[in-house]
Order: sequence, then C-alpha cells, then structure tokens
Amino acid sequence: MLDVAEQVDIVEPIAKFTAALQEKLGVGSVFNIGLEEWKPLDGTAYDLVWNQWCVGHLTDEQLVAYLRRCKEVIAPTDGVIVVKENLSTSGVDLFDDVDSSVTRVDEKFRNLFEEAGLRLIRTELQRGFPKELFPVRMYALK
Repeated sequence: MLDVAEQVDIVEPIAKFTAALQEKLGVGSVFNIGLEEWKPLDGTAYDLVWNQWCVGHLTDEQLVAYLRRCKEVIAPTDGVIVVKENLSTSGVDLFDDVDSSVTRVDEKFRNLFEEAGLRLIRTELQRGFPKELFPVRMYALK
C-alpha cells in the first residue's frame, strides 16, 4: 500500500510482523490488536481502508461491527472500504478448525455489508489463480 498512499496505518495482532515496519517511511499508526478490537483514533479520516485475507477470522457479528467502525472513518465523499477474501463455492460457509477462520459465500458477504450499512459500488473476481484454490473476490464499499 505504501506504493499508492502517502501514509498507511496497520492493524496486525502479531507484533513480530509489524516490528520492522515501525521505522519505515510512510507507516503511520501501528495497532497490534485484532480487527475485532480496533478502534480508530479520534479525528481519523481514511481515503481507503484495505482488508485482505483477514476478515475470515471475525465472526459475522464482529465483522459487521468492524465494518461499521470503518464506515465512520472513511472520507465522506471519496472514501472506500475494500474487502478482498477467498470465497466458498460449496453453497455454505466453510469453517476451518485449524486456524479458526471462516470462508464465506458471496451472498453472505453481501448481506453482512448491507447489515453494516454499506453500499457495494464495485466487485471483481481475482484473475489468474489456479482452479484448485478458492476464488478470490474484491468488494469496494461505501
């Protein structure tokens, strides 16, 4: 993200993953907590909130609450929330007991976005991934 943004704030619960980033030019606040606990700093406004392969670790309720917090801090005219995640193609959400994550179906994502008060402005499937992997979809939300 540092290639396209002047400043990037990072939410990552594992401190060893962010330790080297703290001194990097363009890195703003680093929150070593999970998304379910993240609360934006007062006065924060983001042009872009990018979520990639992380919301599968949130319950549906946690995801809706998190997205509502994101909605409160995106810039009112141009702000966008992006969610990029694997999709279940089996017609139901798939739970992984090993890493305690869920791979949701597209319809579930859309329902959760609506529940969070967000509007889907664009969506696209990632191209070029091997067929044996889950499809990956990006959602742009306001």
